[in-house]
Amino acid sequence: MLAELSETSIISVREALKRLEFEHLLESIPRWGYRIPIETRERIINLYGIREALEVMVAYLLAKTAAEEQMTRIFAKAEECDLIQTTGENSIERFAARHRELHLFMAESTGNEQLKKELERLGLRSLLYQSAKSTWAREVDNWEYWHRSLAEAIISRDTCRAQEAMHKHIQHGLHHDLKMFDEGLFQ
Repeated sequence: MLAELSETSIISVREALKRLEFEHLLESIPRWGYRIPIETRERIINLYGIREALEVMVAYLLAKTAAEEQMTRIFAKAEECDLIQTTGENSIERFAARHRELHLFMAESTGNEQLKKELERLGLRSLLYQSAKSTWAREVDNWEYWHRSLAEAIISRDTCRAQEAMHKHIQHGLHHDLKMFDEGLFQ
């Protein structure tokens, strides 16, 4: 039916569905089909746990081995995130896109392509979009310095400081996403 509606092949539709499942945007239900995953507290905690494990390693590797040019670009991308205004048309979408670009660029800059792939597979796009709605758009807790302070910790080349900053960064998002979930506002 989807192939017919989209005027494409069944193979293309299957590949698209598999890609969406791979990115955790859809889930496959045996003998039934696909659906949008039902968000639960446990699922949110699990996704953030995986994200934290990956991104704390990213912070460590960057602090330890990144070239100065990469550090400069990370700081610039972090500053770009922090300077986006919370008001205006498509501001949440713009921020979420820049936020995702920053985190994927950091993963890519480690030289470990698998870290970037796993973050993409985790569904970083939807996770960061939700986080943008629950924290950034509400101007929670010094939002204007979140990413610059993270970048500064990484640029310091102190691996412990970089890891701790990333840990706090991700835990902050988790805390607010769980709060939104508990209030019934997580979508």
